[in-house]
Amino acid sequence: MFFPEGVESAPHRLEEILPISLRFLELLAIGVVVVLARSGVSSPRHFRLRRKGMDFLLAGKPAEAERCYRAALDMGAKVPESDRVRLMVCLGDALMDQGRYDEAKQCLAQALELGDPTGSGQDSMCDVLLAQKASPEKAIEMADEGMRLWERGSISQSFGARWAATSKDLFEAKTWARKARALLILDRRAEARQAMDRALRILDMSKSELQTAKPTSSLLGRLILGDRLRRMRDLTISATYWRIGLSLQAMGDTNKAAEQFVIVRDTDRMGKYRSLAQKELDSLGYMRASSR
Repeated sequence: MFFPEGVESAPHRLEEILPISLRFLELLAIGVVVVLARSGVSSPRHFRLRRKGMDFLLAGKPAEAERCYRAALDMGAKVPESDRVRLMVCLGDALMDQGRYDEAKQCLAQALELGDPTGSGQDSMCDVLLAQKASPEKAIEMADEGMRLWERGSISQSFGARWAATSKDLFEAKTWARKARALLILDRRAEARQAMDRALRILDMSKSELQTAKPTSSLLGRLILGDRLRRMRDLTISATYWRIGLSLQAMGDTNKAAEQFVIVRDTDRMGKYRSLAQKELDSLGYMRASSR
């Protein structure tokens, strides 16, 4: 049978082109997924508001964060209870950052009454009580409960076993630092010193691993999360050293406290902890140095 010129080779050309076309479509689909996930357009509005509020909070803009959280909570029954708990804890943090401790405590109490299985609400309640120098026994209870719930959770495991082990060390050190401040309020100075020494010992033992350990994810996860993995690492380090610095400062060890604040200032690129640390360094008479 006679075929026009080129028709005989068409199937062969199709075999060559088809895999390339399928690969292109696959990459295009991945790109669409990444764009949609990063933009949040496929997420519920209350989730987008919470994420926006968190960005404000970590940038050191708690008033703007508060508005986002309240707008999400105003959606009422449209917000599932577990998400409502998260929003209330975040709102409590925003109020605490504005020095509105009584309002923050009330908000966090409501979240804890609903139930917070992550330990985040317990940690925030501990921090409010420490800031007010009120109910130190309750602060210790909240610190221990927060640590217990955090260890039972699995979120850190989602970013690799190595990062899970490192972040566990940091969380434990932060917990002991919180307890040290509470014990100091109770005038149990020897126990406070022991708790502080334990926090510093954990921190010192984890320093070498902390230099290289970082959250990991799949290729698609990295594409979707983008810079948020690095931000998670920096935030975990900054929050830990900030709490340890505050506890050392409360105990009168200002030189060692300043060392922690310098690490915070040079680690946090988002703004909240960097500004707080610089403020403390200024009060201690340290000259401003360039951050990395």
